[in-house]
Amino acid sequence: MAEPAHPLLGLLDRGDIVFVDAWRQGTSSAAVAAAAGGVAVAGLLAMLVLLTVRGWWRPLWRDWLTSLDHKKIGIMYIVLALVMFARALAEAVVMRTQQAVAVGDQGFLSGEHFGQLFSTHGSIMIFFMAMPFLTGLINYVMPIQIGARDMSFPFMNAVSLGLTAAGAALVMTSLVIGRFSTGGWSGYPPFTGIDFSPGPGVDYWIWAITLTSVDSTLTGINFAVTLYKERAPGMHLMRMPLFCWTALCTSILMVFSMTPLTLATLMLWLDRHFGFHFFTVAAGGNLMNYANLFWLFGHPEVYILILPAFGVWSEVISTFSAKALYGYRSMVYATMCIAVLSFTVSPVP
Repeated sequence: MAEPAHPLLGLLDRGDIVFVDAWRQGTSSAAVAAAAGGVAVAGLLAMLVLLTVRGWWRPLWRDWLTSLDHKKIGIMYIVLALVMFARALAEAVVMRTQQAVAVGDQGFLSGEHFGQLFSTHGSIMIFFMAMPFLTGLINYVMPIQIGARDMSFPFMNAVSLGLTAAGAALVMTSLVIGRFSTGGWSGYPPFTGIDFSPGPGVDYWIWAITLTSVDSTLTGINFAVTLYKERAPGMHLMRMPLFCWTALCTSILMVFSMTPLTLATLMLWLDRHFGFHFFTVAAGGNLMNYANLFWLFGHPEVYILILPAFGVWSEVISTFSAKALYGYRSMVYATMCIAVLSFTVSPVP
């Protein structure tokens, strides 16, 4: 007979709370996990106290959290990215320290804990640092550059931010309750299947990635429609700043590459909890389908991250050197070619 669900923790129990686990185990690895969870809880409490003491709850809600202003949404994306970057940086330091002291020894982390750090670091840097940072930058700058009042779909813009924030919250929650996935940032089955990873870690990863991938799909649609439809009179396509062209190509990549990732994570979830066998080889599934779906996202993702940076460099250098951008048309065509060719390259045969 299955154990009854806890009223607050569901199928988890008190032992899945990181502080209780550290008390029971008494190991250095559990102590490090408890310290990380303590920092997260202390940071949250400090923020709540600051907002209450300063009386900032009302302006935070009225002027920021419910705002549809593209500039404020862009700033919130960037703030979220920097907060997650701080966690990923701390995890990188812990992993490197473990590698430095574990020469011929176990070190202070268990193998499973190191795998969790490896998975969260990679997932955060790709999905919750780089993507939100560039999304926030485009959100803030692009409408101004084309003379638009706002994005074409301001409410969708706010919803997209909320989806990424919810995914980031799941990643942060895993510091305190349960454990995160040890399947890396790519989450390949069969290791992430229910047989090899029965705990909540992979589910944390699945839903965090699913939420942010849906966000990126919606954001890509919003960016593309804004660039096509909201340009000021006289702002022809070939008069747009190069940053806007890189934003347009990036948005198209986001629309077509994030959907396969969303499908892959949802199919993996169905495999884990509803007896589907999309990737279960023993039951007729094919795990290579996951690899193909993931890398339909994975390689275009490289250019989702680098193309806006190309646009930034081009704009900054030409502006501060007081020179017109040399070879503007050729650079526009090259950017479009990069976007198309990104779908033709894959490490999976």
